[in-house]
Formats: sequence, C-alpha cells, structure tokens
Amino acid sequence: MLRVPSFQKSVLFVLAAQFAQAQPAQKPLADAPRFTLHDAIWCEWMRAAPSLKVDALPPADRKRYQLTLQRIGAPGMPKLLPPELENPTVEMWEAKAKVAKTPQERFTALHFLNRLKSPKALTALEGLSPDDAKTWSKHLYLDANIATARLQGGEVSKELQRFLDELKYEGKVEPVRAQAARLRLVMAGKEKELLPPVPPTPGASLALMDALNRTSPEQRVPLLAGLVIPDKPELWIKIGMMSSPPREKPALDRRITDELAPEEKYSIGVISRIQEGLPKGTKEFPFGRLIYYSIFGPEISRIAYVSALSNVDDPNKKEWIGWFRKNKNPLVQAALLPALRSFAPNDADAFRNELLIGASPIARSAAIEDLPEAPADLDAIAHITWKDRDLEPQQTLIESYSRWKLPKEKQLELLKPWLQHSDWACRYLAYQQLVKLDATTPWPSAPEPNEREKALLAEAERLASKGKPVRLRITFSGKRRVTMRLDPTVAPINVANLARLARKDFFNGRLVPRVVPDFVVQMGSPYDTMDGGPGYTVRCENSLDWYGPGSVGMALSGKDTGGSQFFITTNATPHLTGKYTRMGEVEDMDHALKILDDLELGAKIERVEVLK
Repeated sequence: MLRVPSFQKSVLFVLAAQFAQAQPAQKPLADAPRFTLHDAIWCEWMRAAPSLKVDALPPADRKRYQLTLQRIGAPGMPKLLPPELENPTVEMWEAKAKVAKTPQERFTALHFLNRLKSPKALTALEGLSPDDAKTWSKHLYLDANIATARLQGGEVSKELQRFLDELKYEGKVEPVRAQAARLRLVMAGKEKELLPPVPPTPGASLALMDALNRTSPEQRVPLLAGLVIPDKPELWIKIGMMSSPPREKPALDRRITDELAPEEKYSIGVISRIQEGLPKGTKEFPFGRLIYYSIFGPEISRIAYVSALSNVDDPNKKEWIGWFRKNKNPLVQAALLPALRSFAPNDADAFRNELLIGASPIARSAAIEDLPEAPADLDAIAHITWKDRDLEPQQTLIESYSRWKLPKEKQLELLKPWLQHSDWACRYLAYQQLVKLDATTPWPSAPEPNEREKALLAEAERLASKGKPVRLRITFSGKRRVTMRLDPTVAPINVANLARLARKDFFNGRLVPRVVPDFVVQMGSPYDTMDGGPGYTVRCENSLDWYGPGSVGMALSGKDTGGSQFFITTNATPHLTGKYTRMGEVEDMDHALKILDDLELGAKIERVEVLK
C-alpha cells in the first residue's frame, strides 16, 4: 500500500471534507492567493472550482487555475477547445488549409477536411515542393488521407505529386500503408494497378482487410466469398492463411495464441475484419476456417465469429448458435444475443432475460441494449445494475431511459437517484441526460474520495511535483518491447493510475483487443476485449497537446469514463486532441512504430512495468 506522509494526509482529508460539502464556485480553497498543483488535482477530481481572486495569483498559478477551470467542464466554466475543434465546420478548416505552413498544420487541416468530406481537402498540401520532403516528419504518413481526399473529388496536382515522389525517395513512405491506400483507389476505379506486393505480415493483413472493408458491399462480398481476387492474388498475400488447410489441431487446453505459428496467429485478426465487413444476408460464405479458429482460438476469435453470425444467412447457422449457446463466457453470450435475435426472437427474449439478471455486467449491458422498451421489472434491473462493478451496464441503462421514450416525468424520476451514485461517472452521465429534460438541473457534486482514491491522488501529486517523466515498458510475446514516456505534469491522475495498475500486474497476461492500422493500438481490458476496466473510473485531464504519431491516450466511452484501457496512435490523429486525455508518447519512434504497425490482433502482453 502506498504510504502518504502524515502532513499530506491531514491536508488531503481536510480538502476532501471541504470539497464534499462545497458547492461549485462557492467555497474558497484557501485564503492565500495561491493555486498549487495540489489544489489543481483536487479541484479536477471533485469537479468543483474554488472562488479565487485570479488577478492576485502568480502567473504560473494563474495558468494552472485557468486549465483547471477548463477541465472541470461545469456550466459557466471557460471552454478548453477552440471552435475548430469543438464544432469543426468545412468553412473553418478550408480557411485554415489556405494558411497552413508547418507539417502539423497541413496534416491537421487535411485530416479534418477529409472528416468533413470536403472536396478541397488537398488545399492543405498546396505549395509543398520536393525540398519540403526533406523536413517532413518520417512518421506523419499521408497515404490514407490523400486516398480519402481523391475519393472525395480531390485531384493531386503535378507539384504535389513531385513532393510525394520525393517523400518516397527519402524513405518516408511506408509500403503497407501505401498499398492499403492504393487498394482503395483501385477498387474505386481511381487507379488501375496495385503497388508491388508487400510481405505477408500481421500488419499487412489487417491493413489490406481494413482497406477492403471500406469499399462497398457490392465490391467486397464476391471477393470475400472466394477469398481471392481474380488476377490479383497479391492482394491476399496469404492473408491469415485463410485459403490454406488447417495445421494439425492443437490440444484444447493450449493457448492458441502461444502455440500457433505467426502466420496463423493473425488469422484471428482476419476473422474480426471479415465479421466487421459482412453486410446483412451474406450467403455462401466459407466459414470452415473461421469455425476452426473460433473453436480452438482465444476468446476474442470466438466473439468475432459469433458476431459474424448476426449478418449471415447460412443453413448451419442455427446449429452453430446452439453449439455456442453452451459457452458460459459472458462476452460470448453478449455477442451471441444479436445473432440469436436475427432468426429466433422468442429464444432471444428468453436468453436476454437470463443475461439481465446474471452475474456478468458486460452481458447485462448487451441485454439492456437489446430491450426495445422499458421492461416491467425495470426497478429490479436498475437495482442490480447500480451495484455493477463495470460502467458499461450503468451507462447503457442511463442512456436507455431516453431511447425507450419514457415520459419526461418518469425519466426525471429514474435519473435523479443516479446523481448520488458512488462513482462520479454515473453522476455525470445522469446529469447529461437530466439537463436535456430540465435545463435548470444543477451541476452534480462529486462523492467524497474513498481510501483508494485518496492514495491515487496523493500519488498523482507526488509524481507531478517531481516533474519527471514516468516510463512504462510494455513487453509483448516474442520479446517485443515498447516504452511509453508519460508526463505527470500534464495528466497527473491518469499517469499515476496507469503506474499503480502496472505495479499491481494488472496488465500482465492480457491480450491486445484492438489494432487499427494507421490509427491506434488499444489495450488494458481485463476481458481481452474493449470492455470493462479496473472497477472504477478516473477523471479526464484533457489538454491541447497534439495527438501526433506515437501518442499515448486514455480510451473512453464518454467524458470521465477512463479506467485501465489506453491506446497508442500509429499516425497523427488530430481529431482526438482535447477530447481524450493525452499522457505522453512512445520512446524511440522508429522502433516502437515498427512493432505496433506489425502487431497481430490478440497479441499477448507479457508484462507492463514501471521503469526507474
């Protein structure tokens, strides 16, 4: 257990009592005109602002105080995000594209204009010359964004093409990204030929599958059905070994991710991508290979296969659902419910009722989401959900009151008790729904910190006061290592939380549930999926630090819902700036991105350790 010096304990307990009783912007933190790091951490945790004479604060304190108010997010507080990030419009970003000069400015404008579907996105790159390629960041990859811009009506000028050619000459074009972008253009008829084949690696498989899934179903389904593109066999580059016969079946008690050859490991990712890309009613799909991996593979491959059943019209579908129905893993059950709903609604109703009152919060969340209207035993379900350790069912239930179109008065009655929940995230979720019904709803007070939270806040203050980076090393299977360099002066609570979880071996042995090429790698779920957390939530500590390549951020399902899941970006992701807590970045970008770009879905985390 973390030991806190006695003088710190007294200050922490006094402030905790003050903030538990104080109303926002009412109770002064102290009479002295100071706003310390300690004050900032506590104000952000309590989501309450003290009343201070800002002009009397020293410059450093004033800056800290201003950021704290922006992070609190209560009505009347200053906003953190500028208009172009808070509510971006085409007009805003087209204007910014015209004056963009630095690589960061240009990439950001291009990125946002693509998200806004502007045909003028390539304006952001106008004026670039071959000389600019020499100073362009090696890891600021343009391939996907340029492909998107072209698909939305943009044209690459001769001048821009010379810049792109020089980037390639400088070794700043990554072959897999370039091939995935070209695949999208070939499928859309914008290009005639693919680039030279890329090596058959896990990263290449996922990248090409992702690119394929971004095409229309009319183009995609015939390709998936045959698992080969006529006259273009290099597209599949032995993707996940899907087209070859299975190897000798491993023993059921072995972890397939450890036992399979590397080329078979990433078949798990291919199963997931196929499931994501299947339109409803798909017929004549070769499921044999998928079934093999879903039976003998890890749980994430089983979940991917079960999810695929929702969209497939297959004669053996009922038989396979019956087989998986015997699986007691709550995550498989949660994935199975929509598949069962697609062809046996009565059976699905009975199954849903089991999940609603079962032991798994994740399965209960899926069951609540499946309810088309408020159930007769809503009070009983709310009582069970209130006590759930994971946030997912609580969030689903709170948001379902509106989805079920309950009368306003009934919604108010159901939501108000959540303002007293012991987890701030539940209080805030309820507030967000209440304020839509009644604009006069007051900002909720935060619960008094418990012993675990007091220890976390003391650790956050200790790390931030040192001002030194906190380094966490992730070791994946195969002795692949990535080191994160986190800044506790920017996000002290979140950095302290990850460090504490790492010291408790929370991440050891877990699998990586999300790998999105040219975007992020996400991990930290106790279920080896993108569900769940450590049993509590932590506050967001958003800043305007740019989400460039290799940034480390907290995964969320809404403001202040972070816990144990975090992600690392594998390209710049400017739209995340100010909306997800950014804690730092990876060290040795060349080394780290090479590993992350080629990481297979379901990769095992051997260990996460805090380095001295």
